[in-house]
Amino acid sequence: MNILITGATGFIGTRLLKALVEHHNIHILMPPNLVFDTSEKVNVIEFSDNINELHYFLNKHHIEGIVHLATLYVAQHQPEQIKDIILSNVYLGTAILEAVKNTEVKWFLNTGTYWQNFKSDSMEYCPANLYASSKQAFIDMASFYIETSTLQFVTLKLCDTFGPNDTRRKIISLFKEASESKNPIPMSEGEQYLDILYIDDVISGFIHLIHLLHKGKELEKEYVLFAQQRYRLREMATIFEQVCEKKLNILWGGRPYREREIMIPWRKGTPLPGWEAQLSLEEGIRKFLNHTNND
Repeated sequence: MNILITGATGFIGTRLLKALVEHHNIHILMPPNLVFDTSEKVNVIEFSDNINELHYFLNKHHIEGIVHLATLYVAQHQPEQIKDIILSNVYLGTAILEAVKNTEVKWFLNTGTYWQNFKSDSMEYCPANLYASSKQAFIDMASFYIETSTLQFVTLKLCDTFGPNDTRRKIISLFKEASESKNPIPMSEGEQYLDILYIDDVISGFIHLIHLLHKGKELEKEYVLFAQQRYRLREMATIFEQVCEKKLNILWGGRPYREREIMIPWRKGTPLPGWEAQLSLEEGIRKFLNHTNND
């Protein structure tokens, strides 16, 4: 199968690329002048706002499906970041959908976030931040292309994720840094729950959904990947200490909760059928530590 991936240099994208390239012809969409060094056999197209050129590329390489991972994640934006957020999270995806018209592309797998649902007990869209708003805005833009074509468009919403070589400085990486440095790390009171998946489970979810799309299965417009169990932040710190056998110097209450902090993650979405997380939090942390300690 000929698949185009956006965001192939990101945390999830690099791992998905390695998982797919063994069995499929992979093409990646890159911004201009971004250095991408890979030993994998992939085709690269630089996208510099030329939608007609992208349309030609999709036809030339008989692209059948697109996995859209490219995004600009900003938890709490600054005014000067608004333009980049919209360009990355709304414009890029819309430009790709415009290029898809009259091509062989059959499906589009979009990546969403449970931050689009701030109210944990409601099915209604309610963004936790501007980043989540931009993710929803793209889905709204996509509605036009879905209604006027036979393209199958499915969004896979993700909870928190972690794994080795993650440059996003997520909570598990911060725990590891703290365990090694012994330096105190200020945190909130730690009463918020987190739904978090190890990267291997995330990749298996994408691959499973790609398989369903390729088979032409009748699918819902949106699915969510959930962890086996959710934990309070304080509980996660305790589990990490038990696995790594080191004490963390955490200053609970050392900083306030983030504005619109998600205290209870959203669980009203539809789970991806035929998929479930294989790794517990303890198993994921152990794999994370083994990998990073061996680097």
